[in-house]
Amino acid sequence: MLQQPEILEKDQEHVLLINMAQKFNSEFNYRYQVIGCTPWEKIKTLKGFLEGRLRAQALEEVGKLKFQAKLSKLKHLQNSGNGLEHEILELKAEIIETESYEATVKEAFELTKDEIKILKKLLKELYVIAEPTRIKGYTDEQMFEANAANEFTVDMGREIQSEMIANGRPSAARIRNAMSNPHTWNALKQVGLIPKQNKILEGNINPQLKIELTGVEDENTIAPIKDETNS
Repeated sequence: MLQQPEILEKDQEHVLLINMAQKFNSEFNYRYQVIGCTPWEKIKTLKGFLEGRLRAQALEEVGKLKFQAKLSKLKHLQNSGNGLEHEILELKAEIIETESYEATVKEAFELTKDEIKILKKLLKELYVIAEPTRIKGYTDEQMFEANAANEFTVDMGREIQSEMIANGRPSAARIRNAMSNPHTWNALKQVGLIPKQNKILEGNINPQLKIELTGVEDENTIAPIKDETNS
């Protein structure tokens, strides 16, 4: 019974290797279904997937080295004359078990390589679109942040549009979420998804003053987005 956790751990190692290496998504899903309404956000998402796939690919060499280590250890135990019978048998069993997974693991790694090619191709296409919009001196991470309000606005617009098509009106929760960003709120009004006469309500900044609500004009709610490259 004391051996059971170790056996389970070894089984999980093989399962983890296969799960890490197998293909996660098709080109269609990566192109049309990943998170991101704007090119920069899609780049952010696909780079995350690519990082995971590259880590999975590295496990192929790890698996080969571990298998070679087991073969070397078995040879040493058999030739040294000091190997206990149960140790040799257990190691032989592990080698047979590893070999039984070989075809599945090999296929999984081939799929991983194909997926990496797909991701690199799609990222190359997206950079062609996004690169001309890069703020001078900005890294990808800085561009993801600079694009955040734009991504949020497009996402909110599509969510509200889909709700209006399906239900005839957007949900209260969606409108409330859109109110959180004045840039988004104003853009939705300009495109006609929010009636132009609607205003975001605000209270007094000073809690000691009279409790009241006022409708804020769009131009008073929008703070300019500053370029901090030279700051």
